[in-house]
Amino acid sequence: MDDIQAGSVHPAGDDEHDESQQGPARKRQRVRLSCLECRRRKLSCSRELPCDRCIKSGTPERCTYESRPGSTSIPLAEKTSFAPAAPPVSFAPEARRPTVPAPVARRDVDSSVLRDATRDHERIRRLELEVAQLRGTLSKQVSLDGSTIVASPSTLKDSVRDTQSNPSNPSFTPQNADYSEYRNLRGHDFKTRYIGPHNAWSSLQELTGIFHFMRETAEEWLKPLNIQKKDRKKRKEDREKKFAESDLSLESLLPPKDETDSLVDVYLDQFEQIHRIIHIPTFKAEYRAFWNQPKTRNAAFTALLLCMIAVSCCLDIQTSNKFVGVKSSSFQTAERWIKACDEWYERQSQKHRKLVHYQIACLLYLAKRVNTIKKKRFWTTAGTMIREGVSVGFHQDPDRVTAKISPYLGEMRRRLWATMVEFDIQASFDQGLPTIVSQIHNDAEAPKNVDDEGFDENSEELPVSRPPNEYTFSSYQHFSRRSLLLRLELNKVLTGFPMDLEWEQVLQYIDMITHEIDQLPSWDLENGKDSEVSHKPILAHTLLHIQLRQYLIPLLQPYLKLRETSSKYQVAELMYYSAARDIVLMHDRLYQKGIRTLYFIREDTMNSVINLCNVTLHQPKGSTSLIMSNAQETLRLIESCIALKEDRVLRCGNNDPWGYSSMCAAYGLLETHLDIKPAEAAKAAAAERFISLHYKLLAFQIPPYPNQQSQSHTTTPQTTQEPISRPKSITPFPLDAASAAPLGTTPFPREGMPLSMPWLLPSTDANHLNAMPNPEFNFEMLGSDLNDLWGDWGGGDFA
Repeated sequence: MDDIQAGSVHPAGDDEHDESQQGPARKRQRVRLSCLECRRRKLSCSRELPCDRCIKSGTPERCTYESRPGSTSIPLAEKTSFAPAAPPVSFAPEARRPTVPAPVARRDVDSSVLRDATRDHERIRRLELEVAQLRGTLSKQVSLDGSTIVASPSTLKDSVRDTQSNPSNPSFTPQNADYSEYRNLRGHDFKTRYIGPHNAWSSLQELTGIFHFMRETAEEWLKPLNIQKKDRKKRKEDREKKFAESDLSLESLLPPKDETDSLVDVYLDQFEQIHRIIHIPTFKAEYRAFWNQPKTRNAAFTALLLCMIAVSCCLDIQTSNKFVGVKSSSFQTAERWIKACDEWYERQSQKHRKLVHYQIACLLYLAKRVNTIKKKRFWTTAGTMIREGVSVGFHQDPDRVTAKISPYLGEMRRRLWATMVEFDIQASFDQGLPTIVSQIHNDAEAPKNVDDEGFDENSEELPVSRPPNEYTFSSYQHFSRRSLLLRLELNKVLTGFPMDLEWEQVLQYIDMITHEIDQLPSWDLENGKDSEVSHKPILAHTLLHIQLRQYLIPLLQPYLKLRETSSKYQVAELMYYSAARDIVLMHDRLYQKGIRTLYFIREDTMNSVINLCNVTLHQPKGSTSLIMSNAQETLRLIESCIALKEDRVLRCGNNDPWGYSSMCAAYGLLETHLDIKPAEAAKAAAAERFISLHYKLLAFQIPPYPNQQSQSHTTTPQTTQEPISRPKSITPFPLDAASAAPLGTTPFPREGMPLSMPWLLPSTDANHLNAMPNPEFNFEMLGSDLNDLWGDWGGGDFA
């Protein structure tokens, strides 16, 4: 056996010349095929020089391999044929600043060197496989006294590696992956569990013969005592029976079938093309059975359906939409559905979960995001989903693990993981907090660029991804993965340890962002494919661009103030303005086509208004700069953003009032800076816009509860405003008696907007100075004070 462990078995065809140089027979040391850096980090290695992981981590000079006995390992930095032209930008946690924008590229290597290296690798591979097979055979033998043969830890490791169950992907073999990285995922389908390398269970596997010892002990000593075993089969049957049960409380919340059909169509048409959560053909088959066979309804699918229509409830607004206070009836209905599904989801087992449970978790987060429910918890909720995904191994690619996962469920795992990652990254950017994804080794491949019709639950293999110029429902997730490393690095720079980026570093990051934008595919944005659910390539195209351009704003913002000290930062102003302008134009283009998805799940409209005003206010009055020359276009862009926000308020209600009031105030502040209006007129115009929107909400008020409303009010929409019985101030901010100008009778016109009903601009005619002000209206039905809706100015001056 010592000869076997020493590697004395030689396959036919070995190079005789090599053996003649080695001299007498001696023990052969096992040569590792992975580089030393990947072995230290316990990651898979591409076994090239330099390997792909060392290149991605920005440390190609550290890529070294274990040499044969008698030779020394040569670092990559000492091999001139592999030396990189320049140090790359590092995505490693210890290095966050780029050094040069040029990517690392492999240089040509002498063909004879590559040929010799390939031959040596194949020779070593054959030797290791034969030795591992012999060790596995010997480890199963028993000694004469019945005890198992105690092997060395290295022998056990090799035997375990070769006796693992076959992975779900038939092409996955020890030749193309490292088992030590993927054997920590146990289970099957969605009932999997990821165990880290330092887990107690992983350490237990290092004890040679312990499993065989425990099995023999149970058979010889415990079984004769008639100790009852767990009836796992019966437990599984009980779980399946309970899963198939219906939930009448959830079903009672469902709207009629016609209304549900409409809401489902809106969701599939406007949300499923960016965040892939369901498999559309499978869902449609279950949806038909849900209505055709009511007795077979299960609670999980009912909760899934409620979450789905809660996402699209406010987008499918009807002309008769009502309001209760500042919240629309559609919003309150969605809020009720979300609360019920949240309570049902919390009651579910954390151990025995299926695909539908993770779909419900993603839909619940999306519904809360669309309806702005629990906004302060977006970041923590997204982080919780990432942790749950890691615990079941979503971050490991299903084709490279030993767990039994079907191709259909493997692709759904990739889609759900990609959705969770995008949720976490965007929540991190919106709140300026670190993302948990940057601390995880994400090995999952991008979802394939295929439509759902190409595979189903019975598919034995997945179709090949479509070409980049061919759009599918999964195109967004497929191409968004390409820029994931860059966006994670930018998130770490912007939300990590505070540091001052040099201007050259900012330019390098901008160059990297621009490069990623240029690599995005260009589809036919006007025409989609003919199918039951129309393709919207413009939606995925816009989101792919915006999620990269948004990083230009915080990178360039510190240099706006430095423009006054150095003229070289003038380009920062122009790039800052162009980025904000492009984001508004892309949102407006979607709005003109009736696509409201992005401004319901993102905060680009308010951010763009603040950014456009910020860069314009940094320009001196009377300046002839390009930004000041384009001031009228800037005002038009801000008007577009405010119109988008008003459309959302009229659909969901003003459940995020601070955003709308800030946009109105920023517009008035910019008008004052551009000398378009005096400060008092700008204040009145901002307040007029704010009050005008809430006056529209008053026109469609309904009582929340019959016993809380007076008998004089009915449940029908109000078309006229009743006179009030007592005075009430409607001024959103206090005005001094000396500075408050009386309101006249001149209507305030706005281009493209209807005339406001209750508000009028101050008159400039001296004869109207003592005229009666506008009649005040009763805003008590909104359920909140207008000063609270307007927000706190924080003590700053308006002008």
